[in-house]
Amino acid sequence: MRKQAHFKKNSLTWLISLAVMVVLSAAVIVGCVVLDYIQNGKYRNPVEISFTIADTKEIDISSTNAGDYNVTEVKEAYDASGKVVAYVVTGTAIGYNTEVPIEIESTISADGTILASIDVLQQEETEYLGVRIKEDAFKNQFAARLLPVVPLKSDETGSPIDLISGSTISSNAVLEAVNNAQAFVAENYAPADTAAQ
Repeated sequence: MRKQAHFKKNSLTWLISLAVMVVLSAAVIVGCVVLDYIQNGKYRNPVEISFTIADTKEIDISSTNAGDYNVTEVKEAYDASGKVVAYVVTGTAIGYNTEVPIEIESTISADGTILASIDVLQQEETEYLGVRIKEDAFKNQFAARLLPVVPLKSDETGSPIDLISGSTISSNAVLEAVNNAQAFVAENYAPADTAAQ
């Protein structure tokens, strides 16, 4: 006599529970990816720079809070029609060499939201490692990026910058100087409706 397989009610309950857990897990994962893209997607790629600088002029920052942001010099940048389109901000940050600050020049849009470019004006970081902050491969990551800038492997919101392996202290100092320059422009020069964004 053959035995027939018996259907167990508990098996069906278990299968339904498993299916519900799989669907819910997939929904949570997809939701997280979508939310991350909504919040951070605009920072992933360079943006279009809608201005061209024809001339610059140094401005007096003695009555501002420049010292709070380690800003040492600011130039207004004008387009061909004479309109202020950006600020060229020189600031410092301490890297691996605590004796000599890194000096960074950041060109930031007049509304304080876009970093057009950076230049490393002075640095005396470690040979073969820290000095690589002056190389185009590192500096070009900052071109045409929404501010703020953040380390690539960070949970912070901002444009991701790949730090130099073995030289994170020097790399982070550059990020600090750029973000300080942006905060200074946003607080002192950018229109109120854009500075808060």
